[in-house]
Amino acid sequence: MLVIDPAEPLAMLPGGTVEPTDASPEAALVREAAEEAQLTLGEVVRLGWVYDATGEVYGRIGGCARLRLVAPITGAGPSLVDPASGRRFARLLATPYQAAALLGWGEQGYQQAEQAARIARTRWGIPLAAPSLITELPPKGGLS
Repeated sequence: MLVIDPAEPLAMLPGGTVEPTDASPEAALVREAAEEAQLTLGEVVRLGWVYDATGEVYGRIGGCARLRLVAPITGAGPSLVDPASGRRFARLLATPYQAAALLGWGEQGYQQAEQAARIARTRWGIPLAAPSLITELPPKGGLS
């Protein structure tokens, strides 16, 4: 699931920093997905880390590592304004490979997309998605 701000066409994933109230990075993802995209997630699995040379997302703090996680979407509520940004994001359904391409993750991103697809298939029984057009979740919610 990608989110995109229609006013600033930049694709991103729900996520952010681990807050003091989060028990783990996995708990932070569940919270952020609910806050930013009104998504309910199932089991969260770690994919690995990626080096961020500038830390731009965190105010250009310098080099840091970012954790990449994967989880099945189990529910989608109606589209709401994100309390942190004050913006309403479009929620796009894309294959892991499409997400890696749109996010500009490069070779490491494609490897993690492949790993995410493998985890989805073997752990959760989610079949590999055939290449298709990227679609938007209905604003009223739901996964169909």
